[in-house]
Amino acid sequence: MLKSTTFFLFILFPFFLSAQDWKTLNANDAKLFELKSALAKMGAVKGDIKQEKAFAFLTEKLVSEGVFFYQKESKLRWEFKEPIEYIILINENSMRLKEEGEEKKYKGMNQILRQVKEIILGCIDGSIMSNSNYKTAFSTDGKSIRIQLQPKAKNLKEFIKQIDVEFLKEGSVLKKVTLTDSSEDRTDIKFSNVVVNQKVDEGAFTDF
Repeated sequence: MLKSTTFFLFILFPFFLSAQDWKTLNANDAKLFELKSALAKMGAVKGDIKQEKAFAFLTEKLVSEGVFFYQKESKLRWEFKEPIEYIILINENSMRLKEEGEEKKYKGMNQILRQVKEIILGCIDGSIMSNSNYKTAFSTDGKSIRIQLQPKAKNLKEFIKQIDVEFLKEGSVLKKVTLTDSSEDRTDIKFSNVVVNQKVDEGAFTDF
C-alpha cells in the first residue's frame, strides 16, 4: 500500500510543482507598478496572434491565426486570416466587424460589443488591471506576471467566468490571454513576434 501511494505521489509531483510556481503578488507590489509604467509608455504595439478555442462538446480545438495592431489611444485592428477571415476594427469610440468579406451589423448587441472592446484593449494596454468591474488577483512565476479577473456584475458573469492575462516580465509585452465563459468553454489567445512603438499606418484602423 505504501509503495502504491509513493508511486501515485511521484506521478503527481510535477503537477504539484507546476501549481506552486505561481506566487501571489500584492496589488501594491513594485513588479506591478513597473508593468503598469512600461505599458503606459507603449504608444504602438503589433504582433501575431494564435487563438485556440476549446468547447466542452468537441474533442478538437478550433484554431485561428492572424495579426493585431494597436495604437494609443483606443485604436486596434484584430485580424484573423485563417481558417476564415475575421476582422475587428476599433477606432476610439467606433467598432466595426467583418467576416468572410462582409461587414456585420449586430443589432441589440451593443453592450456585449462594448465589453469585448474593453477587454481586448484593456489586456493590451494594461488598463484591465485596475478595472473596477472585476475582482483581481496577481501572481508571478518569475518570468511572467499573471492577472486573474472575475466579473462582478451579473450581466458580465452571464458570458465571462474568468479572464487570465499574462505579461512577460522582460519587455512587459502581452504573452497570453485566456477567457473562460460561463459554460466552462475556454479560449486561449497567444501572442508572438510582438513589436513595440513602431509606427502603424492609420489606415489599419479605418479600412478593412
